Amino acid sequence: MFDIGFSELFLCAVIALVVLGPERLPGLARTFGRWSGQARAYMRNLTAELEREVKVQELREQVESANRAVREQATIAKTQVRQLADEAERSIRPKADEESLKPGNVDAAIESAPKPDATPPKPPAA
Repeated sequence: MFDIGFSELFLCAVIALVVLGPERLPGLARTFGRWSGQARAYMRNLTAELEREVKVQELREQVESANRAVREQATIAKTQVRQLADEAERSIRPKADEESLKPGNVDAAIESAPKPDATPPKPPAA
């Protein structure tokens, strides 16, 4: 940041000694040291906070990409399950049922359906 060498610092110290005198120079040095320490601590905290924010943002992006991947896989799996269910339904249903359910054959399908038993079931013997 600043390119201050030892010779520049020594020159500033000599000028401060001449201007302020030996009585007030130690107090000024302590105050300057305290302020510079507080400035360093502030910068350290600011840097740490910025790093935390960057990490949080990266984690959010990772979570969002993982959620997107899960949603995509769920959609693919749902589509595959629907296809398998449709295929299973087609393979189980006999061809005769498909023909009897055509618009013209609905009445024939209803007539050929088994009739419910009119007698009530008997209670089991104890």
